Amino acid sequence: MTRQHKLGHVLQWRPMGRNSGGHAFLGLHLAQRLLEQGHEVTILNAGSKVPRHVVVEMREKLEKNGPFAEYANVKGLEVVWGDATDSSFLESLKPYDVVVENNGKDLDTCKPLIDAFKGRKGTQYIFIASAGAYKPDPNQPPLVEGDPRKESAGHVAVEKYIEQEHLPYTVFQPLYIYGPHTAKDCEQWFLDRILRDEPVPVPGNGLGLVTLSHVADVAAMVAAAVPGKPAALGQHFNVCSDRAVTHAGIVHILAEAAGREARLAPFDAEETGKLKATGFPFRPGHFFASSDKAKRELGWKPEHTFTQDAAELVEAYKASGRLDQEMDFSGGSV
Repeated sequence: MTRQHKLGHVLQWRPMGRNSGGHAFLGLHLAQRLLEQGHEVTILNAGSKVPRHVVVEMREKLEKNGPFAEYANVKGLEVVWGDATDSSFLESLKPYDVVVENNGKDLDTCKPLIDAFKGRKGTQYIFIASAGAYKPDPNQPPLVEGDPRKESAGHVAVEKYIEQEHLPYTVFQPLYIYGPHTAKDCEQWFLDRILRDEPVPVPGNGLGLVTLSHVADVAAMVAAAVPGKPAALGQHFNVCSDRAVTHAGIVHILAEAAGREARLAPFDAEETGKLKATGFPFRPGHFFASSDKAKRELGWKPEHTFTQDAAELVEAYKASGRLDQEMDFSGGSV
């Protein structure tokens, strides 16, 4: 049976600057997914109180790298650059059925666009937040929607504001994401060491559990809520694979895919400065969540597993040229 989609105009907003986060590659994959579904998509890269000449400079710099360099290859994608605090600029934007905020981390960054669209009837506001805003509870993993959130987290302030302003909203809470055009280390940190036959530091006994999610699966979940799916409105969803893997397991999986020996170097994450010195890319303890709600309410299911993707990740690392770089692991990090 072919799934029928209500087509809409979708605006993705990615703030520029210090609070912009690392989700730009998610925006690219989400745009591709939505366009394939027949939606019209605009990506807005916007700063806050940024002079026009600075926007131009930032655009020229960003378009040379990572996902920004891929915009031109996405057929049908509209890309707009501007200042999210400029009311005349915001008023010039056409009506949108869906606004996706990807990924401002605090209310000061997100509020201008929320305020610009909150009075527009029927506009769904999707906020890409973070599972990192949950209060850590090492005794009762995995994380489940409805678990306590950190009041100090900037994401939580945004969530409260969109609820207070009565927007038809949906909040997605990603964990660790991997895949093409990422700007943040995930498997790369491990492969830096594995492919150079170096031991890989892991916290404690290496049994900390994490969920690693392919960016295409993350984009598919967000797209499943567009536009205005009733089951998604007013709801929070964890965005993650349905399989957890240990820190040591990541090393073993990648080493096997690379045809190398898995060499672990356990360290005490409680020792002052040790975690920072190793550069370990994840939290030292458990950080995994349940995606059952998205499966149940949105009809979503992941198509990727880290184990199945490992060989492709190894080849992508080699093709990136990173293996040709000199790295010093004498201090535990690069």
